Amino acid sequence: MEKLDQLFVNPNFSSNKNTPNLCLAHLATHFNAKVIDFNTRPEPFDRIFNYQTNLLGLSIQSRGYHSALEIKNKYQNIYPQTQIKSLNGPLDIQCCYPFINFDEKIDYQEKFSDALPFPNYELFDSFDIFLKNWQTGFWAYTIMTSLGCPYGCTYCAAHNRNWLSRSSENCYQELKQAKDKWRIKSFKILDDCFNFKEDRVIELCNLIKPLNLKWSCVNGLRADKFTEKMAKAMQKSGCRQIGFGVESINNEVLKNINKGETFQQIEKAVEVARKYFKRITGFFIIGLPGSSYEKDLASLAWAKKMRLLPQFSFYQPLNENKFMDSTFYGEKTSIYSTAYPKEQQLLIYQQAQKILKRKDNSLIKKTRALLRYTLRICQKVALRRLID
Repeated sequence: MEKLDQLFVNPNFSSNKNTPNLCLAHLATHFNAKVIDFNTRPEPFDRIFNYQTNLLGLSIQSRGYHSALEIKNKYQNIYPQTQIKSLNGPLDIQCCYPFINFDEKIDYQEKFSDALPFPNYELFDSFDIFLKNWQTGFWAYTIMTSLGCPYGCTYCAAHNRNWLSRSSENCYQELKQAKDKWRIKSFKILDDCFNFKEDRVIELCNLIKPLNLKWSCVNGLRADKFTEKMAKAMQKSGCRQIGFGVESINNEVLKNINKGETFQQIEKAVEVARKYFKRITGFFIIGLPGSSYEKDLASLAWAKKMRLLPQFSFYQPLNENKFMDSTFYGEKTSIYSTAYPKEQQLLIYQQAQKILKRKDNSLIKKTRALLRYTLRICQKVALRRLID
């Protein structure tokens, strides 16, 4: 048994195992605390008991609330003298899931800015998993360049918030360090509203281009602020996939959720993006206020027509207590919307999944064909060298 002054924990919420808890990463780096990461490395659970600590800090996203409670109770049974608190930092939302606090918490008051330390993932006991997948390019390194969204989408936990950003140079330096130190091959941007300022997007693209890293931005692109100039800069700097939060193609539904965009603006953005990107994700929400089976079916048909990767999730009203442990995706996700029968909402989701599966299978076939072609070329080159 190892004794520690402090130990931090990422509870298991059984999704996004390829994406680290960014709030926890910054806090662990600041406090130089070891991290038990149950989300990326769920087993063995008992490994946490190999450490006796004075302070156990839990970083709790809403989708992992009861997992955190289970960890708290089990650890306290074995080490009753340990203080157990939640961790509260500048990143209070990740991927639309808010971080939740216990009555007792550790507050890290630094605002989201260049003052945040670059994450030291070597503190995570899942680091070897991340490192292997980063170096093979199977997983993308994750970065947030900005936090918050000033727009008023009623379904989103990040809405109506001040937009805070790191400097382009600071973001570049984090990516450069990750490439030099851990040999990452790609990265993904996880901002709430990445393209809030066009000049900043272009500045960042110009800086990161020499790194020769492939990257994606499927989270945090506003269609009404997406421009051809921006698309060109992103594509030239290595961006290979983007995404838009479409939600619905019905303007009345968009108005009901205070989206601040029209279907016409969204369609125009997709048409511009199609000139530069082969892979474009469209995020849609099933069962929004004022929607219907026919309206959501029309959204699915449009996604298919525009050759989008259709990501359909279920509508969950913002209610902190009711939706603890809830996720937006998956057939096991609870359906809360009463806009139309739940069986029909599930049917929409299943149809979208079939389209995604077909596209994934097509990509796998193309990748295998490319590998076979590359192997044949290598064999021919090797044979020529032997003959010569």
